[in-house]
Amino acid sequence: MSALPKNLEDEFETPPGAEVNADTRQFITFACAGQNFGVDIMSMREIRNWSPVTPLPGRKPDVLGVIEIRGRVVPIHDMALRIGCSSERSTQHEGQVILVLKVAGHDMGLLVDSVSDIIDIKADDILPVPQIEGSAARFLGGIARQGDTLVAILDEETVLREAVEIAGAKTVLSHETTDDDSGSDVDEAEFVFVDEIQA
Repeated sequence: MSALPKNLEDEFETPPGAEVNADTRQFITFACAGQNFGVDIMSMREIRNWSPVTPLPGRKPDVLGVIEIRGRVVPIHDMALRIGCSSERSTQHEGQVILVLKVAGHDMGLLVDSVSDIIDIKADDILPVPQIEGSAARFLGGIARQGDTLVAILDEETVLREAVEIAGAKTVLSHETTDDDSGSDVDEAEFVFVDEIQA
């Protein structure tokens, strides 16, 4: 994983790559559309301050454009729009950050509001996601307990290959899909998604 820019790395209470137990995973937490999310640190290539992107013709609503990173062209997505937390493209501004991920061999960037910290989560503290028909909760790999709060853990591969189509609250497949019939026995999580509201 690429080193985090110093101006962001200095904000973390836990240094990236700090030694953890075998049954513990590290996640980078961030805010997007007023909600708290986490992404596995092993999927993270780097974190970048917002910079203008190059638009592409005929792009999907959540695709803001592309940026060049050390010879690689990386698509940048509005995460809130992609997973259904918002029905409108957010106004890009300084202070936002781009999470650059490497998922299943593909580079992708997610525009989010801010990065919070690196947290250690034990396997027992990651709860399954309630399977609600038509819910954008399918973009989550689990709900993590962090003290008295809940953090929505992204399923990076689902975020890579699917996107919510806001107008019809449908899914647009970006890459080859796989079936996931996993169940859940936890209460409904405190996360609100646009396609749930519009259903």
